[in-house]
Amino acid sequence: MNVILEGDGSPFGVLEVDSRSEGEFRQSDIVFLQGVANILGMAIERQRMEANLRDALDRQRLLHREANHRVNNSLQIVAAMLHLQSSSAENPDLRHELREAGSRIAAVARAHQKLYSTNRIDSLDLGVYLTDVCKDLNASIPDCEINVSAEDGIITATDRAVAVALLVNELVSNAIKHAYPGAQCRIWVTLSCGADATSLITVRDEGVGLPSDFDLKTGRRLGMRLVSAFTKQLRGDLQIVRRNPGTEFVLAIPATASAPR
Repeated sequence: MNVILEGDGSPFGVLEVDSRSEGEFRQSDIVFLQGVANILGMAIERQRMEANLRDALDRQRLLHREANHRVNNSLQIVAAMLHLQSSSAENPDLRHELREAGSRIAAVARAHQKLYSTNRIDSLDLGVYLTDVCKDLNASIPDCEINVSAEDGIITATDRAVAVALLVNELVSNAIKHAYPGAQCRIWVTLSCGADATSLITVRDEGVGLPSDFDLKTGRRLGMRLVSAFTKQLRGDLQIVRRNPGTEFVLAIPATASAPR
């Protein structure tokens, strides 16, 4: 007894059952065997489709890693060019602006580097990422010491992690520029997990402190405007603590939050 093993578009083959006794099979047996063949054909087709999907997913991941690798290289080149340009600039303000622009680009590049070095493409370990960003920033400004204490295992969506890194980058850059005018600087950056999975990030210095009339919401400098924009995007709460000496910025952000529309 033979029935067709149907496939998608063309048969997979023939399903055969043999008996040594003549007249052993009836029409009902053929119907039953055809039902088994249909189920078997669907199982083979599903197995083939799953294999094709796995191959497509692996290729997609490979392409995504390659894209992140190329973007990282391009951004690193731009950051390096800005850093070289800042070194040759005679105007101190221009030199600082070029250096800040380079650090922002390097922070984004670091995220792409993290993405192509791991199987996760939609999230990052925020502690590891922030530590690397601060190391890059410290390397570009040798006369400043940036101390980082970051808790591992705080997994954050990639776009939110980049926003956090850029916000911290702005706070650190502002402290370098304004808290320690013409002096050796020390800055402390911490990351910890608070109540209800809230991430707590602090940036502290022991510099000259903020002006008495300083207001984050009405600040006109680009750095403070960026800090306010990133805080809003993260739906976070940024508090300023005036210390003696220095200033501490304390940012609390929820574990997950959609960006405001």
